[in-house]
Amino acid sequence: MLAAFADPVFDSQRSFRELLQAMARPAMPRPLPVLPPAPAPVAPAAMAIMLTLCDATTAVWLQQPEDEAIRHLRFHAGLKLADRPQDADFALVTDPASMPPLDAFARGDMRYPDRSASLIIQVAAINPAPVDGAHEFAGPGIRETETVAIDGLPADFWQQRAALAALLPLGIDLFFVAGQQVLALPRTTRLLEG
Repeated sequence: MLAAFADPVFDSQRSFRELLQAMARPAMPRPLPVLPPAPAPVAPAAMAIMLTLCDATTAVWLQQPEDEAIRHLRFHAGLKLADRPQDADFALVTDPASMPPLDAFARGDMRYPDRSASLIIQVAAINPAPVDGAHEFAGPGIRETETVAIDGLPADFWQQRAALAALLPLGIDLFFVAGQQVLALPRTTRLLEG
């Protein structure tokens, strides 16, 4: 079995601080400070997030539940697996092209909007520049706007997210990972029409 964080307490604290900054400054990629080993198909950046945010009280849905990845996550994080996307606190999407629609995940309810899923989506690349395919975002934590391209998402991904945005305070929070980078899009971040 692969190791996890070399120093579990210190490394998870450092990762947690970066994830907080990613949520506080949406649509701005940040480097994760520590990338632990991860069995396929889980990317090291996605593993860092799960080792930091998930524990025995967390239900996680894996898009590709490979045996080695399940053993690794259960041993190092103690998490439990959700059989269906709608039952997950966190979901790991390792193949965005074949991911379930966003409305398949828990969005919370009006009494408890926090009972929603957070998705960790492994993508091909994150490019914080006005390039082809880039989108412009606004909302809390963004001074004016942020422009970023996230490669490898389904063609209708942003339309699905726009439909969920109309349900605020319900919704899902997103973490995109590529290489060592993480980019967060809380449900309060708006995609601007271009």
